[in-house]
Amino acid sequence: MAAVSTKAVLLRAHPYGETSRVLRLLTEDHGLLGVMAKGVRGRGGKGATPLATFASGILTVYVRPGRDLHTMKDFACTRLRGGLAGNVVRFAGASSVSELVLAHAESESHPGLFRAMEGSLDLLEAVPDELAATAALAGLWGIVEAFGFAPELMTCIRCGEALDADEVGRFDLAAGGVLCARCSGNSSAPRVGPGARRQLGALLDGRVEEPVTHPRRHLALVSDFVAYHVANRPLRSLRFLGDTFPPDPEA
Repeated sequence: MAAVSTKAVLLRAHPYGETSRVLRLLTEDHGLLGVMAKGVRGRGGKGATPLATFASGILTVYVRPGRDLHTMKDFACTRLRGGLAGNVVRFAGASSVSELVLAHAESESHPGLFRAMEGSLDLLEAVPDELAATAALAGLWGIVEAFGFAPELMTCIRCGEALDADEVGRFDLAAGGVLCARCSGNSSAPRVGPGARRQLGALLDGRVEEPVTHPRRHLALVSDFVAYHVANRPLRSLRFLGDTFPPDPEA
């Protein structure tokens, strides 16, 4: 059984016995992998392998087809991302995008998802503190888009007509997009005005230039969308993330 090497990012780690850890990593070439890292607990000093959560590196692993758990040979860290641990919003955002990937990714190559995952973590670490909540939202929508579930914002999800720039519609969760004013009818779906649509579009594009005006409302929308279309269940990390967000301004 030959070892294979691939770019990887560590999403979760659990102790196993006294000296080992079970790792869950997203890899560029093999998708989501469960890996046994033997003898790494308590290892320190010069030459020790950094196995910090959210770190990226080159994973060398013995992959056994048909197995859920493979054996790690080495992990050469290339980016530690220690800055995520210094701010609770950054850490909660990184935990949320990781849980989303763990909930839906499969053990097959998905380079677009891998790029979106690394891009989300890099953005969360790089932005100023006042943009951390917005970066977390952009990261979540980036993963959703990589999975192929991006919502429709520019045209009505029902009739297909382009929405006017100043039109107030409603976000139809089941349909996966915005209804125009005419098709909204008596819908009780959340209202989405032109400002919110612009901000959603920026988040989907990964543009984090200014804070969103209602971060908790944005989080509620992406949380419901993920639970309905991607994970089929609420994600616990999103509740934690919401607790770290500043309160929305009064209407």
